[in-house]
Amino acid sequence: MLNEQIFKPSHDEWLRWSQVVIDRLAACVHVYSKPPHDDVFIAEKDRQEKNARTLDLLRRVYALIDEAETPTDSLADVAHHDERVISGLVVLMKETLDALPELSTDMQRLLKSPWYDRCNGGVANELFRGPMDNQSEGIGSGHPEHRRLPLALYNLIEREKIGEGRQPREALHRHQVGNPHRDVGDGPQRSDDEHDVKRRWADKNSRHLRSAGRID
Repeated sequence: MLNEQIFKPSHDEWLRWSQVVIDRLAACVHVYSKPPHDDVFIAEKDRQEKNARTLDLLRRVYALIDEAETPTDSLADVAHHDERVISGLVVLMKETLDALPELSTDMQRLLKSPWYDRCNGGVANELFRGPMDNQSEGIGSGHPEHRRLPLALYNLIEREKIGEGRQPREALHRHQVGNPHRDVGDGPQRSDDEHDVKRRWADKNSRHLRSAGRID
């Protein structure tokens, strides 16, 4: 439909794709951290520097989407917080998009695997093709023209640029629909399910950072 409204990506979409980016960057950090195959040459200094840059990007994405500091005073405060987080994620996803071509080239070399098909082992297959062959989550060649995660991030950023509005966060949307007379200033009610989701989120990504960066 020609006049169909294009919305900016929702807060939930940004978190979903940020998690995918964290997973793929963590895999790259693990590969950089291991000594390369005997017949694969990469200067030790270059490998360590690239590992440090990738880990730094991973940590910055994680820090931004960690919702431990999400305000709970009002729906307006949460919406303002979400917009601030999304503004930061736009910058970090652009940085990720710029980094993916070099990451893909290095990963193909270090894993001795092509990106497009018949990947060399489970790590390479998940990295390039996505978990369970969900190709929109694999880094592929690192270039949007070859689709996969680079195209998904490119489209996410473009929608943020041209979208006319944003759908509310799913948890808040359900709350508003179920409580039409609740005043915005009363603040959102946090369900046990939402707290459980946030706890699992923090646990999973803390493991990523500890294992990827060799930190306690």
